[in-house]
Amino acid sequence: MAFFHLRNIAKVQPFLTQQDAEKLIHAFISSRLDYCNALFTCLPEKSVDRLQLIQSSAALLTKTKREHITPVLAAVHWLPVSYRIDFKVFLLV
Repeated sequence: MAFFHLRNIAKVQPFLTQQDAEKLIHAFISSRLDYCNALFTCLPEKSVDRLQLIQSSAALLTKTKREHITPVLAAVHWLPVSYRIDFKVFLLV
């Protein structure tokens, strides 16, 4: 479902400002990645890698040129998914 939203955002992105595109990505992708983080703590690495792929694809949509993903994630202030899961769980505890 996340790639469906990413594809739709990519289609309308030429008509949006950079800030509006980032808001859409935060609304549709980040909120779904943060949903039920407590259940994600014991996921196998393969499943976490799939979530990381979604986050990386969303982060690349925020940039106009292709870059390495680590500086892109830092630019949009996103932790990698495995750290994000731990952070959100620790925040609740």
